[in-house]
Amino acid sequence: MTARSVLRNEWRLLMADRALRIVLGLFAVLLVYALANGVVWMRFQERTVEAVQTGNVERTRALADELAAIENGAEPASRFADPRAPNVMGGARGSHTAVLEPGPLTALAVGQSDLLPYYYDVNIYTNESSFHQNGEVENPLNLMVGRFDLTFVVIYLLPLLVLALSFNVLSEEREQGTLALTLSQPVSARRVVAAKLAFRALLLVGMVLAASLLGILVTGGFGSPGRVLLWCATVVTYALFWFVLAAWVNSLRRSSAWNATVLVGAWLVLVVVLPAAINIASGLLHPLPSRVQMVTAQREASNEAVNRRSELLARYLEDHPEMAGGVVAEEPGLGALAWAATDAVNRRLEEVTSEHDARRAEQIALVRRYRFLSPALLAQEVLIDAAGTGDARFAGFQSQVRAFAEQWREFFVPAILASEQMDASVLPDVPKFRLEDEEGADVARRAGVPLTVLGALLVLAGVGAGVGLGRVRGAD
Repeated sequence: MTARSVLRNEWRLLMADRALRIVLGLFAVLLVYALANGVVWMRFQERTVEAVQTGNVERTRALADELAAIENGAEPASRFADPRAPNVMGGARGSHTAVLEPGPLTALAVGQSDLLPYYYDVNIYTNESSFHQNGEVENPLNLMVGRFDLTFVVIYLLPLLVLALSFNVLSEEREQGTLALTLSQPVSARRVVAAKLAFRALLLVGMVLAASLLGILVTGGFGSPGRVLLWCATVVTYALFWFVLAAWVNSLRRSSAWNATVLVGAWLVLVVVLPAAINIASGLLHPLPSRVQMVTAQREASNEAVNRRSELLARYLEDHPEMAGGVVAEEPGLGALAWAATDAVNRRLEEVTSEHDARRAEQIALVRRYRFLSPALLAQEVLIDAAGTGDARFAGFQSQVRAFAEQWREFFVPAILASEQMDASVLPDVPKFRLEDEEGADVARRAGVPLTVLGALLVLAGVGAGVGLGRVRGAD
């Protein structure tokens, strides 16, 4: 008996099993639905980004038109919204929106893109509350359970189907009395099981990879070949881990019912219980401060600052002599006084949010420390990182937005302190946000450790299965 004959026999058995065909058909439907859901979300993000970028152009054009009209003798629409005032041009009216375009493979893994903001309105009033309270209004149920995307199918449903097809690859032959006949041929139990599992792996993994490549083709993700290869390698490694685990359990020479119970228990522990327990532990050990605390601190600081604006302005100029640029109005205007109060509020918010950021960092560190206990966590980390929807890419974007907000203030605050007026000639010099996106090498470096550990788990299970199957004899 050759491996080819085993494969032909497996194909005939599959075609004869109506229930199995239905399950595979349902799995194919779920793959298509998950892919369509991811594509819809990516298109929504692309439309949002396009609208935001259009808004940047329209705001600049509106300012330029009004400034030109004022130079020709027209009066500002309101003295409180005079575009010549630097606190108006650099404020909400002239703000610039920094955007993070969807990741190259967002259609395959929504990841954190529906939780973390991917655009920020930046102006002189941008502060830490802007980073903690910005974002789309989203269905809370979607945020709680996550979107049904291809990553969800791979992490949660693919292992179940692998186990359903593999829990009895050897035990069934023993129970039907055909194992002795099969092993009487010049073939070992290892080769028989390997051939059976290879056929199932080609079938299931091929379906997932076909859906993945179709999604990448539709959304133009082939411009990032390194990410595509990383995604495919992770899917293959994760799926093979479950196939090899099934072979290991089959090698223990127990009943099919016992195999099914053990494998479903393993799926429940490794995919559901351990990740949930780690997330719960991170929240209990390092709870995040209440957002109410941040809002309360902002209100208290704002009320206090209003009454101490002159004092705060003097302190601000003392702390930031570079902002004044050696030129400060003899009688500080309302804009300079207001900015001093705003800066005091910002400093208070930084104190409050620093605790939030520290707790969040501790949570992430705990999850990263114990993610090696679950192959599901390892695979999910690599998949969303390869897709460009992981924490690291959003953290890099937010860091660049903070730097851009500081650059924006450095441009407008000196003019505010000097009570200057601006005209249309300064518009080309106003800072523009340009994202420096992460390189493929950065993604590969981050994925190296979890993917290596996942591969090590695969090898460990493979060694156990090989040793166990080597002891199987026809008389068992």
